[in-house]
Amino acid sequence: MRRLLLISILALHIFSIHIFAQSGKISGLVKDASTGEELIGANVLIEGTTIGAATNVSGFFVILNVKPGTYNLKASMVGYAPSVYKDIRVNIDQTTEVNFNLTSNTFQTDEVVVIATTPIVQKDVSSSRVNLNVDEIENLPTTSISGVIGLQAGVRSGLEIRGGAADQTAFVVNGATLRDERDNSPFTGISYSAIDQIQIQTGGFNAEYGNVRSGVVNVVTKEGGRDKYSFSLIARYSPTSAKHFGMSPNDPNSYWIKPYLDPAVMWTGTNNGNWDAYTQNQYAPFIDGWIGVSQKSLSDDDPTNDVTPEQAYEIFLWQHRKVTEIENPDYEIDASFGGPVPGGSELGNLRFFGSYRQTESMYLIPLQTDGVKDWVGQLKLTSDIGEGKKIMVQGLLSQVNGTNNNNAGNPGIFRSPESIGDVMNRVSYIDARIFAPDYWAPSTIDYTSFSGKFTNVMTPTSLYEISFSTFSSDYSTNPGRVRDSVTKYNIGGIFLDEAPFGFAEYPSTGINGMRMGVGFSNSRDSSVVSVYNLKADYQTQIDQFNNFKAGIEINYTDNRVNYASVDVFLPSGRSRSVWSNFPIRAGLYIQDKIEFEGMIANIGLRMDYSDPQGDWYIYDPYDKAFSSKYSLGLDTLLTKATVEKQVDFSPRIGISFPITVNSKLYFNYGHFRQLPTPENLFLLRRFSDNNAVTRLAEPNNPLPKTVAYELGYEHNLFDELLVRVAGYYKDLSLQPRQVTYVSRDNTVNYTRSEPDNYRDVRGFELTLTKNRGDWVQGFLNYTYDVRSTGNFGWGTYYENQSLQRNYEATSTDNFQVKPIPQPFANANIEIFTPADYGPQLGSIYLLGDWRFSFIGQWTSGYYLTWVGGGSIPGITNNVQWNEYWNLDLRVSKSFNIMGVNLQLFADISNLFNYKYMTQYGFVDANDYLAYMKSLHLPEDVYDSKFGYTNSLQGRYIAGDDRPGDYRNGAYIPWDDDAPESQKEEWRKNKSYIDMPNQEFFTFLNPRDIYWGLKFTVDF
Repeated sequence: MRRLLLISILALHIFSIHIFAQSGKISGLVKDASTGEELIGANVLIEGTTIGAATNVSGFFVILNVKPGTYNLKASMVGYAPSVYKDIRVNIDQTTEVNFNLTSNTFQTDEVVVIATTPIVQKDVSSSRVNLNVDEIENLPTTSISGVIGLQAGVRSGLEIRGGAADQTAFVVNGATLRDERDNSPFTGISYSAIDQIQIQTGGFNAEYGNVRSGVVNVVTKEGGRDKYSFSLIARYSPTSAKHFGMSPNDPNSYWIKPYLDPAVMWTGTNNGNWDAYTQNQYAPFIDGWIGVSQKSLSDDDPTNDVTPEQAYEIFLWQHRKVTEIENPDYEIDASFGGPVPGGSELGNLRFFGSYRQTESMYLIPLQTDGVKDWVGQLKLTSDIGEGKKIMVQGLLSQVNGTNNNNAGNPGIFRSPESIGDVMNRVSYIDARIFAPDYWAPSTIDYTSFSGKFTNVMTPTSLYEISFSTFSSDYSTNPGRVRDSVTKYNIGGIFLDEAPFGFAEYPSTGINGMRMGVGFSNSRDSSVVSVYNLKADYQTQIDQFNNFKAGIEINYTDNRVNYASVDVFLPSGRSRSVWSNFPIRAGLYIQDKIEFEGMIANIGLRMDYSDPQGDWYIYDPYDKAFSSKYSLGLDTLLTKATVEKQVDFSPRIGISFPITVNSKLYFNYGHFRQLPTPENLFLLRRFSDNNAVTRLAEPNNPLPKTVAYELGYEHNLFDELLVRVAGYYKDLSLQPRQVTYVSRDNTVNYTRSEPDNYRDVRGFELTLTKNRGDWVQGFLNYTYDVRSTGNFGWGTYYENQSLQRNYEATSTDNFQVKPIPQPFANANIEIFTPADYGPQLGSIYLLGDWRFSFIGQWTSGYYLTWVGGGSIPGITNNVQWNEYWNLDLRVSKSFNIMGVNLQLFADISNLFNYKYMTQYGFVDANDYLAYMKSLHLPEDVYDSKFGYTNSLQGRYIAGDDRPGDYRNGAYIPWDDDAPESQKEEWRKNKSYIDMPNQEFFTFLNPRDIYWGLKFTVDF
C-alpha cells in the first residue's frame, strides 16, 4: 500500500511549480562532562519521533530536514546518564546548535533535563531575517498574513520590500510559491489559523531562490497530528459603520446634493446672490436652477422631455437615490481541523490538516458590489511512507469577488478605502462614479494551487527532495446585469426607467447632466494563466563544517491572456489584448553553508535560463505595418525570427561572524533576476476602432536585474533584547518602460517595452526586539531609505527630426529623480499578565492571561512641489505633506475550560480616532489650488513669484502650516486687522483653511472595532 501511494504521488511530477527549502537542521557535539572527550556513537533523538542521528568520530551529529517548530532533544549512550534539552526551536533554513555534556552513570543515574533557550543573536544567519512562530503572531491586532509582514523593518504596505514592489517578492507556502503570473503579484490570502511559522527575509537570499528580487516570505502551515485531532477557530465581526469621517456623499448638505436641494438656490441657481462666492466654490455649480432646467426643456423642439421645476427636482432625487452608506458589517471566519486519517496507519501514518477562511469587507461607498469577498480552502496531507521517506501533498482553492478597479481590462479589485478615494480625486465624472453603480464592472478571480513534495533521507547526513506544484488564476470581468430600459416608474408624473442602476452601453444623461451610460464597465477579462514547476534538490552534510546543496528546476507557464476595454458607442481609444504563449525558464544552483567556530559563510552560484518561446517581429520602428491601414496583415508584411534564449549567472554570498559572545556582524551580496510580466513578453495591442497598433512588447529584452548589498550588526542586550542595525544598497537595472514611436505622417504611433529604467535604493534599518520575559514583550523598528530613479534614452522618438529636436530640448524624460528620504517606523508593545495571576474563581484566574497589544505606525509625509499652481525652474519638492501616525490595540482575555483554550478579544483600529487628511477629497484642480493657497506656509517656502495672497488685505500671511493640516469649525477668512486674540484662535483652529469639497473622501481612517473570539481544542 505504501508503495502504491508513493507511485501515485510521483506520477504527478509532470505537473509542477517552484519549491523552496522549508526545513531546518539540528547539529552539535556530544562530550564527556568530566573529561571533555568527544563521544563516538552517542544517539541523539528528537523525542516523540523516529528522527535522530549518531555522533561520528569527532562527537559531531547532525539531523537534517527537521520541520520548523519546538522539540525536545535527547542524547544517550551506554555508560552515561541520558540528557534532554527541552523546547529547542528549529527555524526555516537555519541551524540550531545543541551541545551535550553527558555524565557517567557512575555519578549520575537520573535523566538530566535542560530547558533550552533560543539564542537572541542567531549566528548562523547572514541576512536580515525575522522568524515568527504562531505564539508570536496570534496576539497581534491583525488576522491577515499581509498585516504581519507589513510590520517588519523595510516593509511598506502592499508588500513593498526595500523599495521593490510586491511583484518582486516570493510568497512561499510549504515550499510552493504562490504567485499570480498574470501580473506577478503574490497570493497571500491563506488561512491564518493554519499558520505554524513565518520567516520574512528582506535581503541576502541564497542561490536556491530564483525569480525574486526584493523579498522572500516563507510560511509553514500546521501538520495534522499522528494520534490526536485538533480544531481551531478565529472569528471577527465589525458592526456596520462608516469608513470615513463626516457626511455621506448623498447627504443633503454634501457637495453633489446641496445645490439641488437647498431652497435658497435650488430654483433659481447657485449664482442668484443667496450664496456668497466662498459658498458657491464649495459645491457643484448649478447655474440654472430647476426653473432654468424646466424652461430649457420647454423651449426645445422635443415635447417628450418637458418637465416642470418640481418634476425636475423629483427626477433628480430618483436618479440620486443610491444609498452611499454602508449597510452590512465586515467579518472574518477562519477555521482549521487536522489529525490522523482514519485507517491511515497503514499508509505511513497518513494525516491531514484542512482550513477554510472567508472574509467580507464593505467598500468605502457601495460600487457595483457592496464590498470585496474572499474565501480560501486548503488541505495538506502528510505521510511517512518508510524510514526516512516522507510525502506531503497540498491543495488550495480560492475565489475573490469584488469590483474591478479600472476600465482598461487590467487585473485589479478595489479593496481599501484609499484605493477608492484615489479614483475620486480630481478626475472627470466623479458624480457618476459615486451614484451610478455600474461605472466599474464586477470581477471574479479564481485561484487554484496543487503541490507535493517527496523527501528521502538516505543517510543521517544526506537527503534529496523532489517537488512539484501548480498555480493558476482565472479571471472573469464583465458588466453586471443590463439596465431595464422600460419606463415604468412614475416620478412626479414622468415615467422613467431604472437609471442609473443597471449597465447601459447607450447614452444616458441625468436631469442635472450626470452621465448614466457610455464609458461604464468597459473592462473585459477572461484571462487564464497557469504555472507548472518541477524541482529536485540534494543536500548533504559533507563534514562538521560544510553543508552542501544543489538543485535544478524547470518552470513552464501557460499564458492565455484575453482582456479588453470595450465601449460600443464610443470605440475610439479602446483596445483589446489577446495572446497565448508558453515561456519556459529553468534554474540550476549550487551552494555551500560553511560553519566554523561560530562563523558562517553561505556561498552559492545560480544559473537561470529563460526561453520566452516563439517567434517575434523584425521591423523598423516606423514601419507602416503598424498603421491602421496595414496592421491586420502584420504577420505577412513583417519577417519573424525565433526569440532569443537567455542564460544568466547570479553569484550569491553571505557571511556572518561573531564579534563577541553577544554580537555578530554580517554581510551579503547577490545578483537577482526575474521574469517580467506577460505583457512585456508577447503583447500586441490594437485599437478597437481602427486596428492601429498601440502597444508592442519585446520578448528579447534582458531580464530585469537587481544587485543588492547588505551590512548588518546584531547585539544581545541583557539576554532579553536584540538590537539589529542594517544598511543596504540595491541597484535595479534593465527594468521595462514604455517608449513611444511616432512616424512622420503620424499614422504609426505606438509604445514599445524597452529595458531603459533604473533605480537606486539605499537605506538603513534599526530594530529592537524583546520576545521573552514576563509582563512586557514587543519590538520597535525604524527604516530610513532614499531612492533615485531615471531612464536611459528618451521616452518618445519622432521620425520627424525637427519634432525630435524640439522634444529633446524640452523633455525631462531622461532626468534623474533625485533622492528623497522616506522614513517610517513600526512598534508593537504587548503587556500581559501571567496565566495564574490574581484571585481565582473556580478554575479561572480573573486577572490572569489578560493581554494588551499595541501596534503603532508612523510614516513621514511625502514631498511635493508648490509654487502657486504653476511651475518655476529650479523649485521642486519644496513642501512636505503631514506625517501619518496610527495606534491600534487588541485587548484579550484567555481561558482554559475543560481542555478548550478560549480567547475573547477586541481589535480597535485608530484607538484615539485621529483624523488624517488624505489628498483624495479634491473635486478638481481649482479645489486643490484653493486649499493650498489658503495655507499659511512658512516664510522659507513662499516666494512672491508664486503670485497669490491669503488675507482680506491682499497680503501673504506666513505661518507654520503644512499640506495635510485641516480646519476645525467654520471657515473664517483671514483678516489681518483682527485683534491678536482673535487671530490666535483662528491659528489654533486653522479657521482660514479652505478644505477639500469632498470631505467623505478626505478623512478615511475613523476608529473601527472588531469583536472576536478564538478557540482551540485537541481531542
